[in-house]
Amino acid sequence: MSNSHNYTQLSLNVKNSKLISVGNDSYGTINVESFENRRENLIIGSFVSIAPEVTFVLGGNHQTSAFSTYPLKAYFLEKFSEEDAQTKGPIVVEDEVWIGQGCMIMSGVTLGKGCIVAAGSIVTKDVSPFAIVGGNPAKFIKWRIDENLIEKRKELSLSQFEILTIKDNIDFFYEETSYDSLRKLKKIADDNK
Repeated sequence: MSNSHNYTQLSLNVKNSKLISVGNDSYGTINVESFENRRENLIIGSFVSIAPEVTFVLGGNHQTSAFSTYPLKAYFLEKFSEEDAQTKGPIVVEDEVWIGQGCMIMSGVTLGKGCIVAAGSIVTKDVSPFAIVGGNPAKFIKWRIDENLIEKRKELSLSQFEILTIKDNIDFFYEETSYDSLRKLKKIADDNK
């Protein structure tokens, strides 16, 4: 994983950085629990905020319907067994997500664009764009912005703006999200093309 285009760093326990991709201008330590299942993957978008002590669990799920949950093959027959270290699939963190301190994100989960995961949460299911979730397991708390604005807001991304354009128009990015503020930002984005 090359991070010349973002501000992330890998924790020491990352075994295979090729499982991880990170978009532009994201930051935080990427702490990954990987069990080397071929289906494990972590995809992090742009402008993602990762607080300290966040853990992405890419797999390691034990069988639950077999005679025993114990990893018999891995301990007695072979060095590694995908049957003993299952995954529910990649973790996808879309653009502009904020993950609070001490969260655990489980395999197969997608964190939708612009969502917030409250500190200490354990996320076991997908999170809708612009939702705020929290708890163990994480549950919906409220919408980050007016629910009627979500579809319009999904049309705009920080990635559409040059950094200089953001700096020159910084006050617009700090206005409360409304139809009017989205219209202004769309015009800036269109002028930026």
